[in-house]
Amino acid sequence: MATAQITFDLSNHDDRMELSRYQASLNMACFIFEVLMNGQRKFDNEEAHKVFEYLHQEAKDQGIDIEKLIE
Repeated sequence: MATAQITFDLSNHDDRMELSRYQASLNMACFIFEVLMNGQRKFDNEEAHKVFEYLHQEAKDQGIDIEKLIE
């Protein structure tokens, strides 16, 4: 089994910010999943459809495959 260890210098502002981002990454992935996969169902109009098409395309353009992150 492969393992990884990441070390942060908590006296360094940039390292503390990076740690915060790592800690929030699952919540962010869950948020993105909820918006992309379930959000459109809450709206029933053409403009909302266009917004969700845009969000899906933007995620794709950024290399985010949310289905790989949330199982």
